[in-house]
Amino acid sequence: MSVTRPQAERADTGDPESSRCSMAPAKRQMSSTSSSLAPGNATSEARPLQPAHAQRVFSASDADLDAEPEVLMCPITRTMFRDPVVVVDSGHTYERSAILSHFRRNGAKDPLTGLSLSSARVMTNWAVRQIVQAWLERHPGVTPDGWDSRELLEPSKDDGTRTFDDEGDVGVLRAWRTMCPELQERWPEDEQPEDWWRVTMEDGRVVELELVDLGLTGGVPAEIGQLTSLEELYLNGNQLTSVPAEIGRLASLTGLHLGYNQLTGLSVEFWQLTSLGELDLRGNQLTSVPADIGQLTSLRVLRLGGNKLTSLPAEIGQLTSLTGLLLQGNQLTSVPAEIGQLASLEELYLNGNKLTSLPAEIWQLASLEGLFLSNNPLTGLSVEFWQLTSLRELDLRGNQLTSVPAEIGRLASLTGLHLDHNQLTGLSVEFWQLMSLRELDLRGNQLTSVPAEIGQLASLEKLHLDHNRLTKVPAEIGRLTSLKELWLGGNHLASVPAGIGRLTSLKVLDLHINKLTSVPAKIGRLRAVGCDVYLDDGVTVDE
Repeated sequence: MSVTRPQAERADTGDPESSRCSMAPAKRQMSSTSSSLAPGNATSEARPLQPAHAQRVFSASDADLDAEPEVLMCPITRTMFRDPVVVVDSGHTYERSAILSHFRRNGAKDPLTGLSLSSARVMTNWAVRQIVQAWLERHPGVTPDGWDSRELLEPSKDDGTRTFDDEGDVGVLRAWRTMCPELQERWPEDEQPEDWWRVTMEDGRVVELELVDLGLTGGVPAEIGQLTSLEELYLNGNQLTSVPAEIGRLASLTGLHLGYNQLTGLSVEFWQLTSLGELDLRGNQLTSVPADIGQLTSLRVLRLGGNKLTSLPAEIGQLTSLTGLLLQGNQLTSVPAEIGQLASLEELYLNGNKLTSLPAEIWQLASLEGLFLSNNPLTGLSVEFWQLTSLRELDLRGNQLTSVPAEIGRLASLTGLHLDHNQLTGLSVEFWQLMSLRELDLRGNQLTSVPAEIGQLASLEKLHLDHNRLTKVPAEIGRLTSLKELWLGGNHLASVPAGIGRLTSLKVLDLHINKLTSVPAKIGRLRAVGCDVYLDDGVTVDE
């Protein structure tokens, strides 16, 4: 018999509209009026939806109809509801056994709309049960098509999440598999979850999940919050649009990788993951970062590159454990002064933003080893940047620099310096005191000469001077015996020093697009020791 609850406990049916295009053989003439469950397109398991004027909602008046009302028909079984449930995430009503079977076969997608759901949870639709019961009472001699008796079924306890309670972490994985066709391909039903692809378990608990580049859509299921032993979660390269608030329960999580999805925002609870050591949010569609980020004081690496950020909260200065901060490819016009509080920071990526200046506090980052500022509209640097005495890599390419402060010569640890594609016309004498340099890129500037002091850079392995306005190169360049690549193309050179021929470690020598008619014989002989020498057509090698 029908089971009912007090009014206060009944669930809201949400969007309980229904439709039919065909019916099982009936014992009586049915109404010709069609109705629709929801706007959208039906799947192969549900009836095509009808125009808006034909839509109907569940009503007590349906109990008065002589024929089995279409609005009380499950769109999957095409018979009258016997254990109706509403899908929490979509509001659509189905027969319990039919919708749970659909989820097992097709993942968590609504049969009527085909849209992905964030949860397969269902709730008994008490309102519809009452209307069906009323219809039965008004038609005492009728057994609905497809029923083996006139009794409504007792509401099952299976709400689509039963496995979570019964099987712990394994249940969460099985339920996630049910909701997601992409996981069904990777996680065979006849295998044990501990043997599933990219699942790592210890003592029956999930400690690592690596679900990268699987095409996962929609949101992460809320039940993930039950994986309280999870330490590493990789969801990079999917099409996720949301992360549930329940993720904030993962107190053991030390690594969370959500890069290259379609996230536009994150819940307040997200920032309660205070054990996180690495957070990857790059390549999403985030427009802001809340002040709550300051709570993640254990963070060592924060990746926010490739979003749509225009500013950063001052609270980022509270992340004093940070060693890596990656903010490249955003739309930042400024950086908060509090960044100077990140005393442990070793790498800072600010390339590809809209920065015209930097706060003075940035030069206090004494532990900084890599500073990446390429492709911003910077026009100058503070003389204070010499304080970055630990700096090993400095990338300033693609800015609007016309000069470099002489103080750069104090950066004794610098091994890589990229100043290409600026507007430099000259460099100070101090510049050539960077004895640790292994790579120097000055291409695409407006240099007309290079001083003899270049010969002091004895550790240099790669030197780019191409695409400037050089008319000559000093003989001292022949002292750079560690050079493996020397790029001089795209200048106005009419001759090159023979001493270059002594650079027997060279693998590449580019001299094309100059005004050369010939080169010294020693340069020609570099080819014999495995060096690729690039010359314009017609340039000869001296005897």
